[in-house]
Amino acid sequence: MISDLENQVAERFRKLGWNRLTPIQTMAYPVILRKRNSLLVAPTGSGKTEAALIPIIVSLASRENPGPGIKALYITPLRALNRDIFRRVIEVTRAVGLTAEVRHGDTPVSTRRRITENPPDLLITTPETLAILLTGKRSKIGLRSVEWIVIDELHELIGSERGAHLSLSLERLGGITQSGAIRVGLSATLGNPSVASKFLAGTGKESAILIDHSVRGYDIDSKFIEGTLSDVAAKLLDVIRDTQKSGETILLFTNTRVEAESIGAILKAKSPEFSIEVHHGSLSTEIREETEAKMRGGKAGIVVCTSSLELGLDIGAVQMVVQLGSPRQAVKLIQRVGRSRHQVGESAKGLIIGHRDDDEIESLALIDRVKENDLEPSKIHEKPYDVLAHHATGLTIERGRIEVGEVLETFKKAYPFRDLNIDEVKDTLMLLDKQGIIRFDEETIRRSMRTFQYYYENISTIPDLMQFDVIDITKKRIVGRLDQMFVGEYGEPGKPFVLRGNSWRIVSINDDKRVVHVEPIFRDISTIPYWIGELIPVDRGTAIRVGRLRRAIIAGSENRISAHQRKRLLGVLDTLGSIPDEHNLVIERQVGQGIVVLHCCYGSRINQTIATVLSTLISSRTGFMVEARSDPYRIMLSSQGRIGSNDLKASLREDLNLEEILSVAVVGTHPLNWKTWYVAKKFGIVGKESQYDRRAARLIQVRYRDTPLYREIMRELIHEKYDIAGTTEVLSAVTHGIIRLREIEVPEFSSLAKPILEFSSTFAALPLTVERSILDLVKERLEGTQNRLLCMHCGRWESIAKAKDLKNPILCPMCKSRLVTTTFYSNYGLLAIVIKKRRGKKLTNDEETQFKKAWKTSSLVQNFGPRAVMAMSGFGVGPDTAARVLRKSLSEDEFLKNVYLAEKNYVTTRGFWKD
Repeated sequence: MISDLENQVAERFRKLGWNRLTPIQTMAYPVILRKRNSLLVAPTGSGKTEAALIPIIVSLASRENPGPGIKALYITPLRALNRDIFRRVIEVTRAVGLTAEVRHGDTPVSTRRRITENPPDLLITTPETLAILLTGKRSKIGLRSVEWIVIDELHELIGSERGAHLSLSLERLGGITQSGAIRVGLSATLGNPSVASKFLAGTGKESAILIDHSVRGYDIDSKFIEGTLSDVAAKLLDVIRDTQKSGETILLFTNTRVEAESIGAILKAKSPEFSIEVHHGSLSTEIREETEAKMRGGKAGIVVCTSSLELGLDIGAVQMVVQLGSPRQAVKLIQRVGRSRHQVGESAKGLIIGHRDDDEIESLALIDRVKENDLEPSKIHEKPYDVLAHHATGLTIERGRIEVGEVLETFKKAYPFRDLNIDEVKDTLMLLDKQGIIRFDEETIRRSMRTFQYYYENISTIPDLMQFDVIDITKKRIVGRLDQMFVGEYGEPGKPFVLRGNSWRIVSINDDKRVVHVEPIFRDISTIPYWIGELIPVDRGTAIRVGRLRRAIIAGSENRISAHQRKRLLGVLDTLGSIPDEHNLVIERQVGQGIVVLHCCYGSRINQTIATVLSTLISSRTGFMVEARSDPYRIMLSSQGRIGSNDLKASLREDLNLEEILSVAVVGTHPLNWKTWYVAKKFGIVGKESQYDRRAARLIQVRYRDTPLYREIMRELIHEKYDIAGTTEVLSAVTHGIIRLREIEVPEFSSLAKPILEFSSTFAALPLTVERSILDLVKERLEGTQNRLLCMHCGRWESIAKAKDLKNPILCPMCKSRLVTTTFYSNYGLLAIVIKKRRGKKLTNDEETQFKKAWKTSSLVQNFGPRAVMAMSGFGVGPDTAARVLRKSLSEDEFLKNVYLAEKNYVTTRGFWKD
């Protein structure tokens, strides 16, 4: 029977065009046909989806009477991936007489009803929709017949709470199905396959781990480009012009949506000959689908994207992948570059363009990790109590009433909950009982009026953030968006912050309309509070490799580096006397400054942990507040008082209970406040639509201090931000002298310290100083404003012109007079007033005022030429203000700044003027 099915599978592959099976397909189908849990690990483009689905489809089709109900579930983390998989399998299922459907959050009600009433043989869905299906009376009937569960992009799930959420859904599904369903996991990138296989199968069960060891080639180059984002875009276009083939797409990945929008806009402006598309999660489904269709049709050209195109969508022929900035993780790099050149046996083609100093060496470290298949391991969320609470209510909806022991027995089967105990379950259920979400008497759980609402409002583990439009009052335009976490934490008039690389001050907030009014401020970016979105963490392994590469560059044995980088590191060696790496922790302090930079190559989470611990310990020792920031290669400590060398070194060598220190250190911080609000929503303590309120968040921390809610808050914070085990190792190595500690005082901080001092690692790839960024925009606007010029002498000439097109001196082409004035573009009546005055007719009061203003302006134009026209192009800038600006501005920068400040003064005081 099995050999007959194997022949049918081989025949089906041939009909799909797979005349020669890929290694993963050859390995997988005999194992899947024998109904073993299987983990398939193979590069993007190796046909993993077909390797899993074809044997399942053939097996189901071989039966004379498969019976009603869903036989196979295909679970993907993305709705777009649902659509893509459906398009790829629908013809196959139809050809063998089977049915397939897609169901997710956007599925129309009519389609949902059809699926419930007449379940397909294969249902493609998401983890969240599966949790909904488990509680519906009729949908649950359709799930009883499930025999196969395929989980795509497993690496995306196991390191997140969505993975823990899915693991409990799978165990609940196991309690519904008539026979245990076989699980098949698919992944292109896994740092720890053994853990992934345990996660897939569940506690005490096994999975066959099938890995395609015929390593796909990855042809990845790295280029460093000095300059602004505009410079980067220009170089990028040169590369594309040299390499792009007709009908093939080039993917340009960025790490954030802000970068995607910024580089997309610049590329469109610079290269109208190219088709430029932007694809990220904030865009509508329709726009994303349209871009995906263009890619499959070979009409997309260049697609600027984020992780939205990282997963296995079928997007047609991708010629190469360009990564803007370091991808920060080897798994990200391999996943993204792997989107190119899907022909079996063909090497993926990638280019990393670095434009920050850390990017270049970090990118080389990641390229080396990819070549050696040394990928970052996934870190599973262990026993998340909010997920436990949600699924406990789900079981109660399913059963009506259930014994607490049965909940424990079911949940312990899920690998993330393998160590769960009865007390943890009871504590969580008691908390839900106090909220009226369930009824619990310490033995039996029953539904309440709130059970259904709570369950369906908390289906997703992804934070649901409301967005506020940010409006620049000086230009009356939207400059970006902020989420409610930021607004709730920092949202007070007068507070400065950074958005899209520029500095702003909050003027007012309208909670009802979800609008934040701001004004730009001139101040160095390093002197103001900032907030950045979640950056992809760099792990310890990559940071250690960066240290090794630094040594190799200094030694002259690393030749893949730019002259800029080599010169930079040689300068650092001269300044610091040694190069910081994994064996050398260098403390750099500037003479007379209350700032210390620790150079430590231990990655994002370890450095964040050390920074928090040092800040807490030194503050408690000295009585001065010590602020800390960190990135993967350095920590910055700053204080109003001096950070003493002895205090710093003693803190690094002290025997510490890190978890205890962290639990104290985070009190009152905005990450704790936000996490409290988010977790409180998932426990039903805060309403789903409630806007973030930090004062309420702090009250919740006090009220629920000794409950699973607070333990979950701390668990999530530590899991996401810190690495206690890794930090313990590093600090122990410092204590025992394995890691050398060296301190140096310098007259000026080294270039290696600059990234953290200037925040060049912020999420927007824009100029490092706010002032330069704003002045460039002001100049562009003033030079490009259309003005109406006319001659006050002859009254016969009038013209429309931009300041950038004018030459000095400005003359009337009719009479050659320099008595030329300027006014705004739509002032059609000024010339008539000038003519009326020349003819000696009496002017009205308003006309007289306009004439005098024009006369004053003509004097400025005679003396200052095009710059006077630029000044008068300013919003609310009249001749008197323009005269002051022009006379006191020596340099162009000073002129631009003074015009801008005059505009700002006009906007902020206009409401007090009499009309």
